[in-house]
Formats: sequence, structure tokens, C-alpha cells
Amino acid sequence: MALAEDENGLAIGLFNGLEVSFPGTQAKDLYGDVLMIVPGHKIASRLIRQKSRHNTLLFTEQCDQLCVMCSQPPKRIQDQWRLRFYKEAVRLADPGITIGISGGEPTMQRELFFDLIQDISENRPDIGLHILTNAQHFVDADIPILKRIHERTDVLWGVPLYAPNAEIHDRVVNKDGAFEILMPNFYRLASAQAKIELRTVLTGLNYPALPKLADLISKDLFFIKVWAIMGLEPIGFAKAFMGDLFVDHSAFFDPLEHALDIAAKRRLVTTLYNIPLCTVPARYRKYCADTISDWKKKFVPECESCSQRSSCTGFFEWYNNDWAYAGVHSLGQTGEAL
Repeated sequence: MALAEDENGLAIGLFNGLEVSFPGTQAKDLYGDVLMIVPGHKIASRLIRQKSRHNTLLFTEQCDQLCVMCSQPPKRIQDQWRLRFYKEAVRLADPGITIGISGGEPTMQRELFFDLIQDISENRPDIGLHILTNAQHFVDADIPILKRIHERTDVLWGVPLYAPNAEIHDRVVNKDGAFEILMPNFYRLASAQAKIELRTVLTGLNYPALPKLADLISKDLFFIKVWAIMGLEPIGFAKAFMGDLFVDHSAFFDPLEHALDIAAKRRLVTTLYNIPLCTVPARYRKYCADTISDWKKKFVPECESCSQRSSCTGFFEWYNNDWAYAGVHSLGQTGEAL
């Protein structure tokens, strides 16, 4: 694709006689990116951005769960057509980057999914993968395939577990029997020498059970690489269930505090994702990580004078007064409130 600029300095792509516009984007910001242009579908996508560490391929928008806080609700559409472009996109990617694969649920398209990650492992073993999956579709026959992939490729599997029991977990994901299917699949992944990032989104449904979940994970799933406790993303289905889902950990930190203490005592590596530093007591801020993707991150007015802003994850773009944490404030150089 040839790149040009319009009268405002914004990018215009010229592709086989087709003119493609990129609103709000300068041409210089597209150099080195991998784009997918599909004229018949009137789609122009930046699949891989050279200057970003948040590159994710949306493998499918289909899913077999309807999580109550899903930020990208699934769609009943036939979207397999685009998957054949992903192999080439990854082969064109810069060396040594990490690429996410998400959905929907990628493993619902089993053959296409395994075909893609095997191709990456064989042709671009320098690329790391971060795969988000509900782990509902693994079987014993997958173990040797996954072992071979893990021997060549650095793969981190992001798998959600929302509660220490089926009652709460199945309610969160809106799927009967999900917990019962999930637990053995953790062991299948472990048997394939997988690195697992176990993910737990904080909601009003599971927040009180967090210490019991920490106990379960540290005893029965001790082989995971990291337990990622995640702040809720206030978009998608979450907006419809705000009354049940929103929990202000800055006002009531006890369940999270107890869970972190249990994890630390049992040497379970734990990280807080999507949680601003100021909403956490000082002694627990070491757990916070800068995880919100660059394209959906913002800072609020209280952040302007904060000395910790450069190391803070900030807030989701759609964070507003309806979801506001009571404890938001600026921090000084030593971490004290200003």
C-alpha cells in the first residue's frame, strides 16, 4: 500500500485503485504496520502496529459463554473468512514481539486455531503469544500438540477463573457446568508444559469469595505462572449489570487484602491488572501493573499532578462518575496522598 496525506496531514492509503482513509491517524504512524484491506467487506484494519506492545488478533467473535461483564459481547456471525489472513500478518510482524489472540473464544474454531498457532511456532518462533481462552474445549489429544508448540514458542495462556466454586463461577460466565469442565483443563494445559495466567475479574458477585479463591488456587493450581486479579472494564455487558457488578475496592479492600496475603504466604505470584495505584493501600501497590491497552487508556483530572502517573495503569476510556472509585487521588514522590 502507498501512503499519502490529505490537506490536514492525515493518512490516506492507496491500494489497487482503492482509497482508504484512516481517521485521526498520520501517515508516519502507519509506517511498518501490518494492515488488512478487504474491499468487499469495506474493512481496513491495523492488525499489527509496529510501535505498540498491545497487538491482539481478534480470532473470532463467537463464544460459548456469556460472561456478565464481557467487554466485547459475542456475535453469532460467520467470521472464519478473515482467519486465513492472520498467518501472513504474523509472518510480516517485527522480530521478537508478543501478539495476543483473543475472541470471543478462539478454541471454538479448533482446527483453524491450532493451524494458526502451529504455523506461528514453525515459521515465527521468535514471536511470543498471549492467548485468551475460557479453556472449555481442550481434550487429552491436544496435549502432545501443545507440547510441541511450547517447545518452540513462548506462549502465555490467559484463562479465567472467577470463583472457588461452580455456583458463583457458572453464574458469572452464564454457563452451567463451566467450572466442572474448566478445572480438569487446567491440568491438561499444565501437562503440556503451558504457562498459565489465571485471570479473575473483580465483581460484586465474586469479591467476597476472593480469599477462598486464593486458597483454592494456591493449593490446587499452584503450577500457574501468575494470578492476575483484574479491575472491571465498564463497557459491554457490564453496563447492563452495573448494580450487581461494580465493587469499589478502594472503599472496602479487605477481601482483596486477605487474598493477596494468602497468595504471598504460599508464594503464589499475583498481579493486579487495570487497577490504579491510588486506589490500593501503599503496601499493596507493588502488585499493580500497567496493563490497560494504550488505545483504551485515559487519565482523570486527579492524575495531572500525580508523581506516579508514568508507572500507573490509569483508567479505562469509558470510566466515568457512575463507576467512580472513592479513593482516587494524586500521589506524591513517596507515595503519600497529595
